[in-house]
Amino acid sequence: MQLDTSRLRTGAEDIDRQFSPDDFAGLNEDFQVTGPTRLTGTVRRDSKTAVVLKGRVRSTLEVACSRCLEPFSVDVDAEFETRFVPPGEFATVTAETVHSGEVGDDQVEETEIGLTEYDGETIDLAQVMKEQFLLTLPMKPLCREDCQGLCPVCGANRNRETCECRQDWVDPRLASLANLKKQ
Repeated sequence: MQLDTSRLRTGAEDIDRQFSPDDFAGLNEDFQVTGPTRLTGTVRRDSKTAVVLKGRVRSTLEVACSRCLEPFSVDVDAEFETRFVPPGEFATVTAETVHSGEVGDDQVEETEIGLTEYDGETIDLAQVMKEQFLLTLPMKPLCREDCQGLCPVCGANRNRETCECRQDWVDPRLASLANLKKQ
């Protein structure tokens, strides 16, 4: 899953690549790629050493619900723009902005571009796609909005079964106050 930039001298080159779920087998993340992944876009030299990749990645991921821990599918359709610079330039550049045109008289709209380091003449597309997967996934993925989660006492999945566990919890530090109230 490497992109060879040695042939890229001037102009832009279109890319359109398809990857199978097996290509992502070693990611070791909180998600698993379950569908075919398609990466499309344009790659161009921005300077003598910098390369800009503007593209779109589409795939299907399987993640665990944060409430009930059941796996479910999430469709990913993410557009991105990333500038790749060699390690020597990366140390001097902390944030990169591109002026996309004038908005008013003197106002200029700015768009922030991702900045990534690359070494040699190849860019690892697996890392680019992994980054987009992580940015697309919600912080707390839910299999559905009304997911009831797991019972904190017996661990039963409340979406599939009901339990008779007592949900009342009394803070042991306040037990003596409850006794006073009863008297």
